[in-house]
Amino acid sequence: MIESAADILAQEKSFLLTGHEHPDGDCLGSQVALLHLLQSMGKQVVICNPDPIIRVYDFLLEQTPISSGLPLPEHDVAVLLDCAHLSRVGRLATAIKERAARLLVIDHHVDSFDGEEVDHFIDPTAPATGALIYRLYKHFDVPIGAAAAEGIFLSLISDTGWFRYSNTDAEVLRIATEMVSDGGVQPVRIFDLINRRNDPSSVSLLTTCLSKSEVFLEGRLGVVALNRVLVEEAANIALALDQVIEPLRSIEGVEVVALLKERMDGGVKLSLRATGDVDVQKIAQSFGGGGHKKAAGASLAESIDAAKAVVVERIQAVLEAS
Repeated sequence: MIESAADILAQEKSFLLTGHEHPDGDCLGSQVALLHLLQSMGKQVVICNPDPIIRVYDFLLEQTPISSGLPLPEHDVAVLLDCAHLSRVGRLATAIKERAARLLVIDHHVDSFDGEEVDHFIDPTAPATGALIYRLYKHFDVPIGAAAAEGIFLSLISDTGWFRYSNTDAEVLRIATEMVSDGGVQPVRIFDLINRRNDPSSVSLLTTCLSKSEVFLEGRLGVVALNRVLVEEAANIALALDQVIEPLRSIEGVEVVALLKERMDGGVKLSLRATGDVDVQKIAQSFGGGGHKKAAGASLAESIDAAKAVVVERIQAVLEAS
């Protein structure tokens, strides 16, 4: 699959790089790395996402322009990174369809399609989408510059939890080492920019959010359900609420953690994490979402209370069966 994707990148002239709503470190990092690869090949490239880059990742803007929203620039190819379906790109989907440009998917999620009439470079065994961009650099034998190295490193640490998750394999450590030794990445700088710029009110807000946590099924399931008021407070100070997941995951005996965040439209965003052998991707898929075996998510149309009830019931059934 890398050959067909590489052919498209080599043959076409202008590219739009985009990804899923609320782009995370893997999505943004892989976009940054691919942009610099394509620019080194003399291509016209623009990154445009459905939502603006959040503060914790704004250091990427020092070397790479990243825009959001409409209108879209002219392009021969739209590249979806870290997602496989146009439905994931939110308000940009209609404009991309209307442009009728060629579509290329570069992704590593389990639920990414394969074999459909869309060009793709997909490897569900890859630790991050950024690892696939790294392979493209090696395929074209293009040196990885400082900005691209930072993007690839960001994608790796985002999807491996700073090398703590089970997808941290030899490839991850080898690529990360190269990004540091040859690309000049400073891990402590990246860590501080992401984790040590919180607003002073973040401590009390995180404490409040953690006070909403509950444990079910004799300690095997941890759940945090946050209403829109708390979610909006967090958004106002650019606080990543996924931080409440880790304290629950650290409890002995907890196998699955579910974080539910009420959206402004009344729906709910669900994030699932597993510490044991439970496949949370399958659970997320049952709600129309997807992801990885140990980290997945979905969106639910129910109210926060109704969503919590159905999520707890679904996960409880899975845990009891296992």
